[in-house]
Amino acid sequence: MIGKYALVLWGVMNIAVAVSAATTADVLSDVDRLVTEKKYLSAFRLLEEQENGDSNPDIALKKAELVLKYFVNSIEHKVFTLTDLKEDEEIVDVRGKPGSSIIINFDMEQVFTPLINNYPEDQRLSVALADYYLDAYECCRGRLGKRDEDVLKGARSHYDKAIVLGDLDSRTYFRYGKTALYMNDLAGAAKLLEISVRKSDSYAPARYNLAYAYLFQGRPTEAAPHAVAAYEKYDVIPLKADAAMLAGQAYMEWGNTEEALKYFLLCDRIAPNNYENLRRLMGLYVKLGRGEEAKIIGERIFEMDPANPTMARVFLDNYGYSSLEGELPGIFNGLAAKYAGNPAAVGNALYHLSVFYNHIGDSAMALKTIDEAERNFRKSYKEDHVVFKAIEEIRRTAGERSR
Repeated sequence: MIGKYALVLWGVMNIAVAVSAATTADVLSDVDRLVTEKKYLSAFRLLEEQENGDSNPDIALKKAELVLKYFVNSIEHKVFTLTDLKEDEEIVDVRGKPGSSIIINFDMEQVFTPLINNYPEDQRLSVALADYYLDAYECCRGRLGKRDEDVLKGARSHYDKAIVLGDLDSRTYFRYGKTALYMNDLAGAAKLLEISVRKSDSYAPARYNLAYAYLFQGRPTEAAPHAVAAYEKYDVIPLKADAAMLAGQAYMEWGNTEEALKYFLLCDRIAPNNYENLRRLMGLYVKLGRGEEAKIIGERIFEMDPANPTMARVFLDNYGYSSLEGELPGIFNGLAAKYAGNPAAVGNALYHLSVFYNHIGDSAMALKTIDEAERNFRKSYKEDHVVFKAIEEIRRTAGERSR
C-alpha cells in the first residue's frame, strides 16, 4: 500500500510541476503579447501577480528585460517608472520626460544575487546582472551610490561567471568588450570584441568599438577596416559620421592620407560643423600643404563660436611648426576684420595672433597686438574675466624677451 500511495503522490507532484511550468509559459506568452502592444506597465504588473515570481528565474529575467529596455525614468537604476504607450508612441518619445508613469521597485542586485546562488548553472542570470551593471554605469555613472569602478567590476565579474558556464552570443561578448573599454583594458576589450565580430560581423557597434580598441593600442592598420565597416553598416547619421571620423583618424595614423581625407570629408558631408572632425580635416590639409583649404575649414570652425578661444586656438595647434605657419598673421587679421562688429571675436583673433608673435620671438608685434586685443575685450568682458590675466602673462613674457 505504501508503494501505491507513493506512486500516486509522485504522479500528483509531476502534474503540479507540469501545471506550474505551463502557467509560467502562458504568463510569459501573455507578457510578450503586451510588450508587442507597448503595454509595458501592464506586462510588468502581470509578472508581479505571479506567486514567488522573483524566485522564478524566467519571471525575474522577464522583469529585468522590461525595466531595462522600457523604463521611462530611473532613480540610480534601482527604482524605475513604467507606462503603457499609445499606439503611435515609442519609448524614446517619453523617456526622461514629464508625464504619467508608475514607480516600479525592482532592485536587480537584491533579486538576482540570491537567484544566482540558487541556480549557479543558469548562465542567463549572470549575464542579466552583468548587463544591469553595464546599463547602470552608462545611464547613471557618478550617481549610483557606489564608485563607478566598482560598478564596472561587478559587470566584469558576472560576465566572467557567465563565460565559465559556456559560450556566449555575439551581443554578450560585445557588451563585455565595452565593459573592458570603460575600464581602460584595451587589450582585453579587443580580444572580446574580436570574438563578438567573429560570431556576427554585421553588428556596427562591435566593429566600431573594436576599431577604437585597436586604434588606441597603436594598431591603426587593424583599426581602419573595422571603422570603415561600422561606417557602412550604421544607418543613424550621427553614428555613421562618427565612424567615418574614426576611419579617417585610423588612416591618418596609418599614414594613408588619401583615405584619411576621404573619410574626414565623408563625415563632413553627412554631419557638417562637427568640431572634432573639422579640426582633424584642417590639420590634414595643413600637413598636405593645402593652405587655402585649411584656411576655409578653420574659418568654418571659428564661425561656430567666434568668441570661444578653442575656435581660435585650433589655428595655432594645426599651423604651428608647419610649413604654413607664416600664413597665421594674415588669417588672424582677416578674422579680426571679418568680425569687426563683434569685439569679443576680434579680441579672440588678435589675442591668438599675439600668442603666435610671442612664440616666434617678435616681441614688438606681440605687445602691439595684445594691446589691440585688450581694447576689444574691454568692450565685452568685466574686469575680473580670466582673459585679462592671460593678457598680462603675454605682456610679461614678451616684455622680458624684448629687454
